[in-house]
Amino acid sequence: MVKLLAGVATLLLATLLLASNALAEDWQRPDCSTFEEFSACRNAERNDYRRQKQQEFRANGLSFWYYERPDFSENKVVEKALKDKVEGALFFSFSVERDGSVSAVELSKKSSEEVAVYAGPILAAMKNWQFVPSEKSWANQEWRYQFFFEPEQCNEDTQEESCESGSDSGHGKQKSLLVEK
Repeated sequence: MVKLLAGVATLLLATLLLASNALAEDWQRPDCSTFEEFSACRNAERNDYRRQKQQEFRANGLSFWYYERPDFSENKVVEKALKDKVEGALFFSFSVERDGSVSAVELSKKSSEEVAVYAGPILAAMKNWQFVPSEKSWANQEWRYQFFFEPEQCNEDTQEESCESGSDSGHGKQKSLLVEK
């Protein structure tokens, strides 16, 4: 019976891992077409994800005490990626110790190699996260950060290739707006 349960648990874990890897590889920017302003879409995406994760954490008996946001300033490589509008998603795993500290923080999945440039500042911030202490530790927790930028409408002054071809695919010139989740 124990071997059967262990086998089922292994199968479920493998299925979840495959599904989450597929999500990382198939990441697509959120559809903001129903929002009047890009900032409303960005904020809704970020807030919905945080609420969902906080509900999951609470269901497991975890609650944030301190959440540090990553600092992307004064990092030339990251600044260039933001200027170049590198989009994608990063998935991190971490453990929460009994005292509420975070350990074993690592980048577990990424939607592309290019988006991994943002990982350093995120890892540094996550190592400072603090949860309310509890009677047990919690391994294999996950968190996601997304990066996507607002497409600009094509106009007479726009020299982007996608605008010149007459397509408005949303991948033309973009404003640098970060969405962190």
